[in-house]
Amino acid sequence: MKLPASTQETGSTLICTLGAIIIVSLIGANVLMNCTTRFNTTAKQVKGWKEALYAAEAGGDIGYAECRRVVADPGNVFTTARGWSQDASAANPTWTKTIPPFGADNSLSATVTVDLFTEVNGNPYYRIRAIGKADVKGLRRTGMDNRMNATTRGDSLLRKIDFSFDHFKATYGYGDVLPTTAGTVANGKALTAVANAQVKRRIEVIAVPTMAFEGAIRCLSSFSGPGSSGVVDSYNSINGSYATANASGLAAGNPNSPYYADAREGNVAVNSAAFNQGNVVYGDVSTNGGNLNHTNSQITGAIDNNVPFYIPPWTQPTLPTGVSYEAGSPSTITPPVHYESDGVTRKTEFWYLYTGHFKNITIDPVYDGSTPIETEYNIVVNGDVGDVTVNKGVMAKIHFRGDLSAKARDLVNNNVDGYGATTGVKMVNPNRDNNAATNDSYLDSVNTSRPGHLQFYGITPTNGSSQRIDIAPPGDICAIFYAPGADLSLTGNPDILGAVVCKSFTGNGNTGFHFDKALTGVGIPTEYRIASYIEDVR
Repeated sequence: MKLPASTQETGSTLICTLGAIIIVSLIGANVLMNCTTRFNTTAKQVKGWKEALYAAEAGGDIGYAECRRVVADPGNVFTTARGWSQDASAANPTWTKTIPPFGADNSLSATVTVDLFTEVNGNPYYRIRAIGKADVKGLRRTGMDNRMNATTRGDSLLRKIDFSFDHFKATYGYGDVLPTTAGTVANGKALTAVANAQVKRRIEVIAVPTMAFEGAIRCLSSFSGPGSSGVVDSYNSINGSYATANASGLAAGNPNSPYYADAREGNVAVNSAAFNQGNVVYGDVSTNGGNLNHTNSQITGAIDNNVPFYIPPWTQPTLPTGVSYEAGSPSTITPPVHYESDGVTRKTEFWYLYTGHFKNITIDPVYDGSTPIETEYNIVVNGDVGDVTVNKGVMAKIHFRGDLSAKARDLVNNNVDGYGATTGVKMVNPNRDNNAATNDSYLDSVNTSRPGHLQFYGITPTNGSSQRIDIAPPGDICAIFYAPGADLSLTGNPDILGAVVCKSFTGNGNTGFHFDKALTGVGIPTEYRIASYIEDVR
């Protein structure tokens, strides 16, 4: 008996269908396996790419923390005990530290290099370069995105994975270049094998000092001021005196004044919550835990209640090598005749030691004929400080262990705000050719700040007690104070023109404060801040 034709063909159809399913399944499984493998590879590469940056930034943080120790713990910086090694062959002092493996499976590591690349006014600026490395586990292959055209760059280029060799060192060496007659050449360029696939990322951070006088008043414990009829504001002595800036009314409150912008940076910082305001502060205010806001205060600038800071104590300065104190402790300091190496130019830096008090003292500059020359004095006082007069051309740094008490009018600063060309003061020409016949030993002074010519430094008591700085009426005072162990009191109607760093500040009555912005780079570093951050994407 014959079966129907349709029945005869049924078995072949099932076999064909089953074969097609098997083939499609094999193709799908192969595609899925390939995609899964590549997805896992890509995921690991993305993870490694991100983690390499984390490692580099960890190295950068370690380098930055070491730079900050330059202020907080200067005797324990970049030491071998802390894991740093110095490259004696480098043009500038250079230190390197290797951070041991860390992270999951110890797959991350970092190397950080810090070099002192320049100094400004004797203060070091540091360059921090950190290399973060992340091991990339799995097969040595790129991810799924391999596009390479004018507009699209695939992940294989983006991640710059080192499968067999360190591509950066092979191409750029250590990243710096050396000049040659033909141009430049990579420094340390070499073909270096890697133990396993890895990703490296590089960052560069510039750390610069924050100077002591970058604001009007900085207090460690408390601030109370200005007086009920006074203000805290600012001016810039480059443009002349504070009186000139306010000739047409208080510049800080007059938007039409040409000095308006320079008048509103009377910034106050307190390293506690204790901020008590008497009248207007034309500037920013920061506290450490305070509750200030613009509703309950007269503050024109920004308010931040979460800004702790560090102020290093002041110690007696060390005599420079080859320098000694001048003999005696006269009531009128007339500079002795000392010459520079040319035998013609008078020296203009002197050191004096007063074992007792420093009161009723007059200080004169070096003169070239009748012209005063900028003359710097470092005066160490083991007792108290009272009435002082500095004549035009004198920059006096008075370091004192005792207290300071005087009427404002008796702390006399006969210098003038503005450039030396308008004040008749000269300074030693650093580029003089030692030839007296050319008459180029002196230039017009560029020291614009009158307050900057009279500087008081309170040597911090080691027994925990407080110094006293008491300024009484009448008169005003043009000076700067760095006394982190001192309670500064300003009573009556005097104003301070300059800048202050102290333990506590009190100003009542009509007392005011006028910060000279030309003092920003004066003093010592109190902290380091990050001025720039970039990633080297080569």
